[in-house]
Amino acid sequence: MVTATAPSTQFFEKPIEPPLVGSASFSLVLWERVRSRGIMPDSIGALDDTPELRMEFLDGAAMMGFALVDLDDEEAIEALRNNDPSYEPLQPQQLLIADALNANMPRAVAEIPRRASKTTTIFCWCLGRLKNRPRYKITFSAQTGANGLMALDEWARDGLERITPPGDEDIPPWLRGVNRKSAQQSRNEALFGLDAIPNADRGSQKREFRVRRAAGKPGIEFTNGSYFFVVRPEASAYRGKAADVSWVDEAQEIAPEDSDALLAGILPLQDTRPDSMIVLSGTAGEVRSGAFWSFVEQLRSGDPKMGGVDFAIPDDTPWSAIENEAEAMALLTSTHPGIGTLTTAEKMRERYHDLPRPEWAREYLSLWPETFGTRAVPAEWWSNTAIAKFPKMPKRVSFGYAVKPGGSVAAIVAAWRDGKGRAYLEVVEHRPGTLWMPKRLQELSRSFPGCTIAYDDIAEGKATATEANRLRPRPKLRMQTYRETAAGCIQFLRDLERGTLRHVTGNAGLDSAVEHAAKRETRDGVWLFTPMERGDDITCLDAGVRALRNWDQHYAGKNTASEMVTS
Repeated sequence: MVTATAPSTQFFEKPIEPPLVGSASFSLVLWERVRSRGIMPDSIGALDDTPELRMEFLDGAAMMGFALVDLDDEEAIEALRNNDPSYEPLQPQQLLIADALNANMPRAVAEIPRRASKTTTIFCWCLGRLKNRPRYKITFSAQTGANGLMALDEWARDGLERITPPGDEDIPPWLRGVNRKSAQQSRNEALFGLDAIPNADRGSQKREFRVRRAAGKPGIEFTNGSYFFVVRPEASAYRGKAADVSWVDEAQEIAPEDSDALLAGILPLQDTRPDSMIVLSGTAGEVRSGAFWSFVEQLRSGDPKMGGVDFAIPDDTPWSAIENEAEAMALLTSTHPGIGTLTTAEKMRERYHDLPRPEWAREYLSLWPETFGTRAVPAEWWSNTAIAKFPKMPKRVSFGYAVKPGGSVAAIVAAWRDGKGRAYLEVVEHRPGTLWMPKRLQELSRSFPGCTIAYDDIAEGKATATEANRLRPRPKLRMQTYRETAAGCIQFLRDLERGTLRHVTGNAGLDSAVEHAAKRETRDGVWLFTPMERGDDITCLDAGVRALRNWDQHYAGKNTASEMVTS
């Protein structure tokens, strides 16, 4: 057999017949050539070119009716389709997605405009692993439970069962023995012979999988013990299901607070599975919040632990370029990997005129709604509430912590109110990284008995809490929901406007955070603080809002004003 490391020149010539599906030697020689024809994404994680992993993907792609052929060889493409119209050529972006996922980062994200075969490609990647890895487990969720079942049915009907029709063991008794070959397939066999057609005898072979559509356990079961579970996008639905890969598609459609809870429910599934992954995929969402946006932001910032691809226009693209049709089409062809492969620029031009501009830019350019540039906290409000020195601190305070996406910096802030209802914020720690946090959280819980530390249950915040809870004694942490933090943001501004919030002059971390904070609108009408510019550090503000909300929810009304200690 010819290997990828010692290719024969015959594979660089036009083949007399199209390559058989699953031909390892031909496929691996072509991989780099086909992949190089596509555009590169704006952001990309690590790539893996291991031949065995690429062959896994090709196995999965073949199950769905895709074959790797030379896209510059029109005769080879035509021959493939003439021999069996069930098969389509793989496109460059599909190979790139496979290489990105094969890097096996703990977290991966695929943000790709519509009509670029994003979902189908990831499904092929899943199939390849399930087929080749005994007892491999993958969970899949879409934006709703019904959407997940619809996706399963579509994959089965239009792909798996079309390429490998059900055998007698997979169909009702009254249909067994019926000839299920299409007229086209019968003609192809007569013209070309059985051997020249990829998997022409597949209808008579016993399949390696069975599609289960029953509501109790929907998914795909493989004879090697592997399983593709279709799960509702709810944290409770994941309980008890260990997984090697947890994939959530159209993740931008899940409400931010629900996606955060979902991610928290998925993480424990992978505690006992080495090299496990979480994969989120979708297009740009309506708001810059939630688990999908967090993954995209980490990939864009170069987080080495985040894998995947992000086909998007630069985030600083002026809106005037979207409004100008010629400029918008130029952006499209440089960003959308499906142009010229799975769709056309003219079809996208039609959509440009059919859809509102913001929706078109989200769907086809991966442009998230702009939230940067407008300061959320008026400078005079902040300066008017500064004091030179804090009064005595009560024995009972509340704390909050925040971690910058990517984990480069973190902050812990204390908050309390005096007997007159005036709020005080004091930065306890503001340091690079997060390794120092668990021990510091434990120290604070020891020094302030009865006090709790609020955190958000997502990404680095969740990871820090998980690590801290392994300590003995455990620090007293309190998870704060997305909606609770949003209420805290509103209260923070109300206290500033009324002059009932106090902070010490010259605290650089908090002063800078307030100066560089903007508002980020959410789809349910509330808002959160967000950096004015990408990379700005507002962790002191986020931690302070979280701490004050913690106080107002759990300590307001208690007599703490008389319990004083020297700060």
